[in-house]
Amino acid sequence: MNDPIANALARTLLPLFWVAVWSSGEGCRAFPEPEVSGKAVVTRAGEELVIDTGRDGTDGVGLDDHPIGLCVVRNAGDLSVVVDNGDDTGLSYVNIMAGGGLPHASAKIDGDLYQGACELIVQEQQGEPYEADVAAGPCDLVRLFDGAKARLETAVFHVSDCSGAD
Repeated sequence: MNDPIANALARTLLPLFWVAVWSSGEGCRAFPEPEVSGKAVVTRAGEELVIDTGRDGTDGVGLDDHPIGLCVVRNAGDLSVVVDNGDDTGLSYVNIMAGGGLPHASAKIDGDLYQGACELIVQEQQGEPYEADVAAGPCDLVRLFDGAKARLETAVFHVSDCSGAD
């Protein structure tokens, strides 16, 4: 499979994944907008790539901001944190996720999706609604279809008002 097809497939499947995550669960409920702050560093072929919510990861972003920040909590232990700057150049998207006992990470670099198993550390805070510090890395990420490698060096995010939290 060539790169244009792989890119089109990744662009098509990613929104469908989020539709499934948002629509699964207990029906439609209104939630406050989630807020995410932090940054992630990925290396690929000796190049360091960074995605940052602003001011070295201290600015918080939500669904109406750029970059977009999103966090979803489904069940105890199921958490997804996403930062997406909406661009296909450099490191444009990071998702660290623990779901079904299988923690992993995804990163989009120059329009290509890389994925890999990656342990997450979640430190819940006392805030209401759901608030936590979430970290991942280092771990290897592999590009789909050809096995090219990148490495998530670190991803550290603070999340609050996560969608789906009880």
